Amino acid sequence: MIVYEDIISPINIPPYDRSAVDGYAICSDAVTSASPNNPIPLILKDRANEINCSEATSVSTGDRLPLGADAVVMIEDTYTDNIKKVVYVTRSVPKYFNVSRTGEDIRHGDIIAERGRLLRPWHIAAIAAIGLRKIKLFKPIRVGVITIGSEIRDSAEGIKVYEKGGVIDVTSKLILASLKEYRFITSKWYGIVPDDTEKIAEILQQSLMENDIVITSGGTGPGNYDVTFNALSILGKRMKVEVISRGIAMRPGRPTSIAVIDNKPIFMLSGFPVAAYIAIRVLVIPFIIKVLNIKGAEPIEIPAILTKRAVGSVGYDVFARIKAYRCGDSICAEPLAIHGSGILKTLLDSNAILHINHDLEGYDKGEKVWIQIL
Repeated sequence: MIVYEDIISPINIPPYDRSAVDGYAICSDAVTSASPNNPIPLILKDRANEINCSEATSVSTGDRLPLGADAVVMIEDTYTDNIKKVVYVTRSVPKYFNVSRTGEDIRHGDIIAERGRLLRPWHIAAIAAIGLRKIKLFKPIRVGVITIGSEIRDSAEGIKVYEKGGVIDVTSKLILASLKEYRFITSKWYGIVPDDTEKIAEILQQSLMENDIVITSGGTGPGNYDVTFNALSILGKRMKVEVISRGIAMRPGRPTSIAVIDNKPIFMLSGFPVAAYIAIRVLVIPFIIKVLNIKGAEPIEIPAILTKRAVGSVGYDVFARIKAYRCGDSICAEPLAIHGSGILKTLLDSNAILHINHDLEGYDKGEKVWIQIL
């Protein structure tokens, strides 16, 4: 949920001075000399709305501070004489002791959440506290996901797919599950489309009409094998197609292409699950965050010490899978030895990624780097 307009508090929270503990509301000036050896007697009034400096009244946590009181003394710092209706205070307390002041939590006019802010649980709590029943939110970004490949079979068919020489569609499951982690995105899967450029173009057009962004997986490759990209030529006859990139110098994910069709972006990702996942993390999600100027959805990055060399590839932005763990007072980062675009185990064994820039050969063992937590 993304805030559409600034949410501004119309009131103070607390709306009045209130007790922060169970105890007795008193006038602090009346007990300046109080101690265990010099208890100060105060007339005990029963749940009074107003007292003077010779009186006290019992209060519970959250109760409004009675008029005339400016502090609350805890029960354990008192003892009572119920017959005389007197409470004895055995310690001195400063003004506003154990008192939550008016507006000390939220002040009238404070911005609870600015436009573009991703709402978190504490925002919801604050919105409830200031009494708002309705707020304006951006509609979720609609993302269409298409699987492309004649050899791909739905996972519902089970392992029998392998017996027939097919490939189980795991990449769309990974993409859809990844998108679901972001509460400002809704997604729809358009199924598996064979390597037929006409059919691909048809499903692409349908998904573009129904969504804000389209993601395809598979159907990318050199020459005639790039059926997804070839389908854009067909779409170009009836829609405005602008190619942003055909292939990106990144590993994994080199076949990734990007186009804009009728002002809607389409990300054409590799059919290999790891490559597709990395593209979602470093291209698709950052794009959405940037375009909507979303605040609070940025990936978490932390410093870590490499336990061995992380190898880069000059000319390519490399996204190495990392196993991060605590070592003493630091975080250690162990680059995984296997780097294949289709090897799911590299994701199962990792919990972070390291971006090695295209102009670097890598980072040496012992270097401090910044890793992105998955």
